[in-house]
Amino acid sequence: MSRIFAALALFAIILLAATMLLGLPVDLNDKISHLRDLNAQMGGLTDTAPNAESRAEEKERIREEIEQGRRGFAAEQILSSVHKLVGIAAALIVVLVCSIAVTYFVGTSRWCREVVEAYELNGSLLLRIQKLKRRAFPWAVLGMCTVVVISAFGAASDPGTGLPNTADWVMPHLGVAFLGTGLIGYCFYILWDAIVQNHAIIESVMHEVRDVRAAKGLETESDTHAPLLS
Repeated sequence: MSRIFAALALFAIILLAATMLLGLPVDLNDKISHLRDLNAQMGGLTDTAPNAESRAEEKERIREEIEQGRRGFAAEQILSSVHKLVGIAAALIVVLVCSIAVTYFVGTSRWCREVVEAYELNGSLLLRIQKLKRRAFPWAVLGMCTVVVISAFGAASDPGTGLPNTADWVMPHLGVAFLGTGLIGYCFYILWDAIVQNHAIIESVMHEVRDVRAAKGLETESDTHAPLLS
C-alpha cells in the first residue's frame, strides 16, 4: 500500500506542478485590459481636418494592433482552458489520494480491532493503530481543503467568471498555488509515513496471530489473510 500511495501522491504533485507551469504565461486580464485601451484610443480619434490623413494612419495602426491582440487573446484562451482542465484533474487526484488514505486507515483499524478481540492479543497494538488513524485524518482533510482553496483563488482570478477585479487576484492565486502545492506535498509525506508505520503494526498483529494459532495447535494462516489494503 505504501508504494501505491507514494506513486499516486507523486502523480498528483506532478499534475499540480504541470498546472502551475501551464498557468504562468496566462494573463487574460492583461490581454483584456490592453484590448480595452486600444478600443478607447480608436474611439478617441476623429477624421476632422487638418490631420485627417495622419489620423487615418493611426487608426489603421491601432486596428492592426487590435487584430493582433485578439489573435493573442484567442491563443491564450486555449492555454487557459488547458490550464483549467489539468488543474481540475490535479484537484480530483489530490482528493482521491487523501480519500484513499482515509479509507485505508478506517479499514485497517476495524480489521485490527476484530483480530485483537478475536485472538485476545495485546491491546496496545490496537491503540497504536488508532493513534495513527487520528494523526492521519487531519492531514488528509488539510490536503483536500488546500486544493479547494487553490481552485477558489484560481476562479477569483479568471475574467471568464464575470467577477469584478479579477486582475487583483492573479498574484494571490499564484502565491497560494505555490504554497498550497508545498503543503499538499507535506500532507502526502505525513500520510505515507503513517501508512508505513501502520503496515508495520499489521505485520506485528499477524505475527502474534501465528504464534497464538501455533500454540493452540491450529493451522497457521498466511499473510494473505491480512487486510487487502495492507
